[in-house]
Amino acid sequence: MSTKVLLIEDEPKAQQHLKNLIRNSEFPMAILACLTHVKEAVRWLKEHPRPELIIMDIQLSDGLSFEILDEVPVDVPIIFTTAYDEYAIQAFKTTGIDYLLKPVTQDSMDVALKKYDRLYPNSKIDWSFKNLEALQQYRVNQAPAYRNRFLLKAGNALVPVLTNQIAYFFRQEIVFAKTVDGKVFPVDFSLGQLQSQLDPKQFVRLNRQLLANFSSIVKLRSSKPGQFSIDLQPAYHEQVQISQERSSWLKRFLSGES
Repeated sequence: MSTKVLLIEDEPKAQQHLKNLIRNSEFPMAILACLTHVKEAVRWLKEHPRPELIIMDIQLSDGLSFEILDEVPVDVPIIFTTAYDEYAIQAFKTTGIDYLLKPVTQDSMDVALKKYDRLYPNSKIDWSFKNLEALQQYRVNQAPAYRNRFLLKAGNALVPVLTNQIAYFFRQEIVFAKTVDGKVFPVDFSLGQLQSQLDPKQFVRLNRQLLANFSSIVKLRSSKPGQFSIDLQPAYHEQVQISQERSSWLKRFLSGES
C-alpha cells in the first residue's frame, strides 16, 4: 500500500524535482496534493483527511511553513527541505524527522524515506518519537540554548519574568503568557516561535492554543477513548483537549516512561 504524501513547495522546478525523487525511491508513495502557499496548505489540511507524511519547504512565498503548524494541529511526520540550515532546531521541535538542504539529492531523499519507513512501519503516528533521534543525529555535538527569562510588557512598564515562572502561553487573537501566580502578559512571539525557544523537557505544545509548562499540568481527565482533557494550574478559561497521539505520549512522559 502506498504512503499518502502531501508535498508543499512553492517553486515549480523544485516541486517537479521533489516529485521525481519521491517517485524514483524504492518506497511506494502516492502524492495527494502539491501545495505552494501557507494559506493554501492550512485550508487543505482543514478540509482533507490527514496524510501519512508531509514533505515541505520551510520558506514559502507567503511565509514560513512553521506558520502552517501554528494554524493546524499536525501530528504526522514531516521531512523539511530548505536552502538554509538556520531552522534545524525549530524544525525538529515539530514532528520533523529529517531536514534536507537544497539541492536535495536522490540519496538524501532515499535516506529520509528509509528513516520514515523505519520509524513508522505501519503508518501509525507516535508523536513522542517525532524528533529525538533526528535532532541528535543533526546536532550531536551541539546542545541548543533555551531561553530562561522574558521581558514582558505590563502597561507602560517592562517586567522581567523567569521562564520557570510561566505556567503557559496561550493564543487568543494574540499570544499571552500566564505566570504561576495568575498574572497575564502579552507576548510578541507566535506559539511556534516560542516553541523553538523553550526547552522541550519543560514546555509542551498541547494544541493550537496552548504551550504549557509541564509543572502547570495538574490532572489528566479521560474524555474520548484514549484521549485526555487537561487541568492546568492556574486554570485555563476553557477545556483543554489534546489529540489521542499527544495524550498517549503525555501520559508516558509524565509517568517517567519517556
